[in-house]
Amino acid sequence: MKRIRLLACRWLQMCTAIMLLLSSSAYAVVEHISDYFVETWTSTDGLPHNSINSVAQTRDGYLWFATWEGVVRYNGLNFQLFDRSPQTGMEDSGTRTLLPMGTNGLLVGGARGSLTQRLSYGWLSFRSAPSLVNGALIDEKQNLWLAIEGLGVMIRPYIGDGQYGPDRWLLTDVSAYRLVKNQQGVVFAATDKGLYQFDDQQASVVELPKGRYQRINYISISLNQELVVATDHGVWVADAAREGFQSLFPPLEEEVVTLAEQDRVGNWWIGTVNRGIARLKNQQLQFLEPNRGLPNSRVLSWYQDIEGSIWVGTNAGLMRLRDAPFININSDKGLIGNYVRSLLPLDDQRIMVGTSSGLSIIEDGLAHSAIKPHVGTRPSVLSLAKSSTVEGGVWVGSVQRGLLLWQSGSLSPILGEKDGLPSNEVRAIIEDEQGNLWIGTSDGIVKRSVQGELTTYNKSNSRLPDNYIMALAIDEKRRLWVGSAVGVAYFDDQGQIHPVDLTKMEQAQYVFGFYMEADYVWMATDRGIVRYRLSDGMTSLVGRAAGLPIDKFFQMLRDNEGHAWLSSNRGIWKLNYDQMLAVADGMSTQLEFEHFDEGDGMATSQANGGTNPAAASLPSGELYFATAKGVASIKVKRLQQLSELRLPVVLESVSFDGENINPEQQQIAEAGTNRVSFGYVGLGFVMSERLQYRTKLEGFDEDWSYRGHNTLAEYTNLEPGNYRFFVSARYPYGKWNDATYSYSFTIAPHFWQRKEVIFMLGMLVVALFISVVMWRIRTLKRREWYLVEQVALQTQKLRFQAEKFERLSKEDELTGLANRRAFDVYLKQAFSRVEHPGQQVSIGLLDIDHFKQINDRYSHIIGDQAIVAVSQQLLKYVRDKTRVARWGGEEFTILYVGDPKEAWSYFEELRCTIEQVDFSTVAPGLTVTVSVGFADSQQAESYESVLKLADHALLTAKKLGRNRVVKSETWQIENGLN
Repeated sequence: MKRIRLLACRWLQMCTAIMLLLSSSAYAVVEHISDYFVETWTSTDGLPHNSINSVAQTRDGYLWFATWEGVVRYNGLNFQLFDRSPQTGMEDSGTRTLLPMGTNGLLVGGARGSLTQRLSYGWLSFRSAPSLVNGALIDEKQNLWLAIEGLGVMIRPYIGDGQYGPDRWLLTDVSAYRLVKNQQGVVFAATDKGLYQFDDQQASVVELPKGRYQRINYISISLNQELVVATDHGVWVADAAREGFQSLFPPLEEEVVTLAEQDRVGNWWIGTVNRGIARLKNQQLQFLEPNRGLPNSRVLSWYQDIEGSIWVGTNAGLMRLRDAPFININSDKGLIGNYVRSLLPLDDQRIMVGTSSGLSIIEDGLAHSAIKPHVGTRPSVLSLAKSSTVEGGVWVGSVQRGLLLWQSGSLSPILGEKDGLPSNEVRAIIEDEQGNLWIGTSDGIVKRSVQGELTTYNKSNSRLPDNYIMALAIDEKRRLWVGSAVGVAYFDDQGQIHPVDLTKMEQAQYVFGFYMEADYVWMATDRGIVRYRLSDGMTSLVGRAAGLPIDKFFQMLRDNEGHAWLSSNRGIWKLNYDQMLAVADGMSTQLEFEHFDEGDGMATSQANGGTNPAAASLPSGELYFATAKGVASIKVKRLQQLSELRLPVVLESVSFDGENINPEQQQIAEAGTNRVSFGYVGLGFVMSERLQYRTKLEGFDEDWSYRGHNTLAEYTNLEPGNYRFFVSARYPYGKWNDATYSYSFTIAPHFWQRKEVIFMLGMLVVALFISVVMWRIRTLKRREWYLVEQVALQTQKLRFQAEKFERLSKEDELTGLANRRAFDVYLKQAFSRVEHPGQQVSIGLLDIDHFKQINDRYSHIIGDQAIVAVSQQLLKYVRDKTRVARWGGEEFTILYVGDPKEAWSYFEELRCTIEQVDFSTVAPGLTVTVSVGFADSQQAESYESVLKLADHALLTAKKLGRNRVVKSETWQIENGLN
């Protein structure tokens, strides 16, 4: 079976660390049993039955309570009942004993011999015992021992793999109530016929001082591994060698004791039939009887959880005693009157308390009267202040008797209305460095000088904002600050009064108290906390705009842990001091706070204010607040240690689309699951309602999501895939616990969402896409081929046409020879390539003799044919189309490149060749002769000049009778032979 994993420090190590922490801190301060914060639960609070037969805690952190109507699981917020049903496999709902076992199991034994084991999310039933199971035990060999009502003690041998062999009776004919085992593996049984021990599973009677057959109600093992026995005649403890028993506390021998246990710091807890629960500490027995909160005087069960809280089960309900953050000091602890108005530290350990009924002094958690018994004066006290002029003296402001002086347990009247005070109602007192005494009354301020002179300041004769004075304080600049019902002002060192405008502080008026620092004056007002900066006189407000839920605060204190504490009519508030500074400086708009009230040990949430000082602190770190029901005290370090506890977190439920599943057995959600819900809880029982949570769904969330106090997380529209859920918890201002619970699950995909299907569909789409692309490519190719073919055809036509145009631009249309323009280009190129005299260019001009006669005799067509025939002969002779051209009409040009001495022979041979050609194919009887005139490049510097010379030579040939070759000579030109 797959298991959900709890990612945490090993549970046992965590429990040990918590126990050590509690042992070294929290328990050390619970001096009196009444200091415990008491909470009770009955059937009206969710319990199925008020008799709590047994209490246990499993390793995951749950608390379990056995009742006659089923076993109840408690998570700090609510109870969940498990009774007889097919789900649990119980034979009867009545449960009598609980035994944690295995990694996270719980054995539940009860009526009709019912035996079932609770697993993390399910139940496993065992074969029933013969009768009611009162107790159970697992020995070092994993054998199961059972204490059976009316029958005795039996054992089920463990045979492995969670299986047990046949039952074997070790003790019969007794009613066995409880089983315990010491370090040596010896098992003891409490029965109605005495105490038995089992060595190697052999029973023997253990003698007690009061007789062998005395009924044994309860047995346990002490911290020193001593056997502890609760009887009808007190509690007895065996010595280390078990050679005898000693009475734990002789006065208890007159009590019927139902149980005796020792907590982790060595305190003894005694359950009785008639007087409830008692704690024995330092040989002082303190009872917490029904009128102190116990639901019933008959105690049935006891347990100390991993946080150190004490759970007591009775016939009428469940009670928890825990070390609450706050301890109340009231009339039960010696306080003279519970309505407290003023607190004043006398030294590092004592605090004077002014109440409506007189004066008290608190010392070591208890109070006593500050007035000697013979002194009858008990004024209603409003304010207190130390006297620097009277050794050991304390100024006392009263309601109706003016100013008094306390010294050495006596009160002396000092000033009243008849002595010059404007009112006998003295609400604030302070001495300055000059020894002047300032007295704040309901009708102004009186300054009494060292010489005894009185000076009165009020609204009519000064700049005081109001006559109703509630607070006085002196800042670092020796200025006296005055808080009134309509604002605040201060006296400078010259005695001048300077009102401070608070209208921009949301119209704050009532200034109930001051807290002075080197750089700031903090004021508790009816609109929050106002900060006055001494360096520049700037004021700023820390109030509702920063997240505080109320307006009115009475007092402010600071601890050594970086927090500020505020008192109010609605409890005590703890704030982060650095965040307060950030808000006051305008660097932040929000601050975190923690609220304390009756649920945290305060007798009332109503703290008192308007008189001073109404809060005080000691160097030890203890804070004290005046309330309407005594003094509320808290040790900050203790609270800090509590907030740093690493809390176990459990996953209580998992549901897929609203259907709860067993997360141990199911890790796959069906395809199409739309909503996944997780119910979780941190198993911290001291301040369960204040636990804060954060969650993270790996595979969906990139970071942690802060959930506040919410214990449910839901996710919708999750994609198919693998996920892992994490949740962690903390106390306010504490660190997030490392015990991060994780649950891994998979949301199955639909058929079309499966990877292989998506892959195949993808491949199909790819194949289809490729096919379409290939078809398209082939279509485009065919089109391309067609276009290429058409382009080629058109290009060929254009090329042919261009070639034709090119050819026509360079060739003679009739003969196909180069025309005159093309021959000019060839001739120019030939001239540029002449490199040495042996290779010269000769140009010959050839003219058909008597061509006009051919046209006239045969026709122009025959003339053209004759020209073509001659051109063919020229081309045949020259063998290079670039060296022969039709110059125009019947004239041709011939280019000869070579030795100029052979040029005449070259042209002469050409002439003879044409003369010998039979032109009868052109026209019968047609004979053609030609005349040639030529010149070479040695005769002129340019081809134009050579052409001119060749032309003159041709004219000469015609003049000399035609049908001949004539080379141009310079003398011909010079002699006019042209």
